[in-house]
Amino acid sequence: MDSRMQPVTGILELNANLFRRALEGMDQAAAERRPNDHTNSLAYIACHALDARFYLMKLAGHERTNPWQALFDAATDITTMKEYPPLYEIMAEWDELHEATLACLEALTTAELDAQSPASFPTEDTSILGAIAFLAFHEAYHVGQMGLVRKYLGFEPVVKR
Repeated sequence: MDSRMQPVTGILELNANLFRRALEGMDQAAAERRPNDHTNSLAYIACHALDARFYLMKLAGHERTNPWQALFDAATDITTMKEYPPLYEIMAEWDELHEATLACLEALTTAELDAQSPASFPTEDTSILGAIAFLAFHEAYHVGQMGLVRKYLGFEPVVKR
């Protein structure tokens, strides 16, 4: 693995663990409940994070099929999200995708990481490495939201002191 990927994969590992904890012991109805009309549900945020992880894989050159792509594509925002995958399926897909992500990133060469990203992100680094690093940050942002919504709903915090 290119040494520049080590901090990024560390963040992705932490994100994956916190993602799992955010959904642990959560029931479907609670996960789909919105704290208010201006806030996304935990289920919506989890689906968004999962979809973004599929996108990260695509940028890394290993496109995988998202089993709920049509469902996600049909929703422009939370008000148009008509149904959610069961949480246990989201978790299973997340775990499989996470392992595949780590293997994919491990195999990327220096030249592949330095190549120009086909997508632009709000960062000065326009390489594939920069895109992957931004997506790791993006994922962490949303995993943090998942933890906040979980706590709001009365479930144990994701991170315990």
